[in-house]
Amino acid sequence: EGVVFVLSGFVNPERSTLRSRAIEMGANYQADWNSNCTLLVCAFPNTPKFRQVEADCGTIVSKEWILECYNQKKLVDIDSYLMHAGKPWRKGYISHKTSQEGSPPRKCPKVEKQSPSRPTSFTSSKSKASNPSKEKFSPSELKKWAADDLKKTISWLESQEEKPEQSEIKQIAAEGILTCLQDAIDSLEQNQDIQQITEQWQCVPRVVEELAKLEGTKKVPASPSKKDLCKRAKACKKIYEEELGKLDNETREKTTQRAKDGRNKATSSDAAGYDSEETIEMTEEEIDLAYKSITS
Repeated sequence: EGVVFVLSGFVNPERSTLRSRAIEMGANYQADWNSNCTLLVCAFPNTPKFRQVEADCGTIVSKEWILECYNQKKLVDIDSYLMHAGKPWRKGYISHKTSQEGSPPRKCPKVEKQSPSRPTSFTSSKSKASNPSKEKFSPSELKKWAADDLKKTISWLESQEEKPEQSEIKQIAAEGILTCLQDAIDSLEQNQDIQQITEQWQCVPRVVEELAKLEGTKKVPASPSKKDLCKRAKACKKIYEEELGKLDNETREKTTQRAKDGRNKATSSDAAGYDSEETIEMTEEEIDLAYKSITS
């Protein structure tokens, strides 16, 4: 209670897990650091967000503090989890324990506030588009984006050193896409810029990039307001949810069919006296679906 936190350096599903657990314990989440925030939960030092909060004399903590509080179901002492001690990390909380024990308070560097570096315009061709075409966000186009985003996110996850299990990677990719889109919606509802979301995520869905471009045309006459963008983002998310769910079902159906074909081939191979080298290779997910198919 009294904690207003921001996340930095995390990807899904870990990002959504940390956020939901902190909210469940009474904290409030913000998509980006602002004057109302009290705490940054950071994966590792020296991220852009880490440096921003450090310069603002904010308090930064590791994810383990959130997890330990959740496991013990109580407010655990934060000092051993601090990555940077700054302003009070909790509204109504006076100071850190280290300061209470007489240690000299940390002095934060005086940093002149500068206007965020944002492009004044995208390109002349984009600036001319005073009324962005609705066809760009048509259901057929959004379905293509969803399929492309899923492939891109899966490819990105597979390139990581710590990658999910193959049987879970598609679901995790879909959840990550939808969570990023929901972050964009949350930012718009809080009257914040989507551009901040694109800087936080390492693999940004096409739909979020396109919404950020629309937001970048706000100086152009008849450009969409935050409210209009939020409505469009919610409509886009609905189509994305349907399409990603459909793509997942299609994959499961194909996998089940391959499992059945493999079973039939194995049966016919046995009848013809073939050895085990004639059987097909199957992933763990295919084996699991084949087993469920047989038992049902």
